[in-house]
Amino acid sequence: MTLTHLFKAQAIFAWIWVLMFWLAPDMASQSYGWEMTENMKSFAQVASLPILAIGIISWMAPTWVGSDHIKKLGMLMGVYINALFVIVQLFHLSTGKAANPDALGLALTSVFIVLFFWKCRPTS
Repeated sequence: MTLTHLFKAQAIFAWIWVLMFWLAPDMASQSYGWEMTENMKSFAQVASLPILAIGIISWMAPTWVGSDHIKKLGMLMGVYINALFVIVQLFHLSTGKAANPDALGLALTSVFIVLFFWKCRPTS
C-alpha cells in the first residue's frame, strides 16, 4: 500500500461518515447512544461539511503536494490530526462524561495512524 492509497482510503472513510450523517443519521448516532432529534439531524449535516472537506483534501493531497512534501502532509493529517480524534475521545471517556465509545472508529483511526506513520518515516 502506498501513501497515495492511504490518503484515498482515509478520504473514503471520511465520506462514509458524511453519507451516514446525511442519509442515515439515526444509524450514525446509535453507537454513541445519542437521541437523534430534528435539531441533531441538522447539526449532523452541518458537522459533516468539515468531514467532507477533510475527505476532499485527503483525496487530492497526493496531487496537490507532490512527492516532495507528501510525507510531511501524511504526518500532519494521517498521524497528528487522526491522533487528535483518538485523544479527544479517550479524554472524554476518562472523565466519564462521554457518549458511548465508538470502538470501530477508534480502531480504524488507530490503524490509519500506524499506517501513515509507517509510510511517512524517512526511511520508507
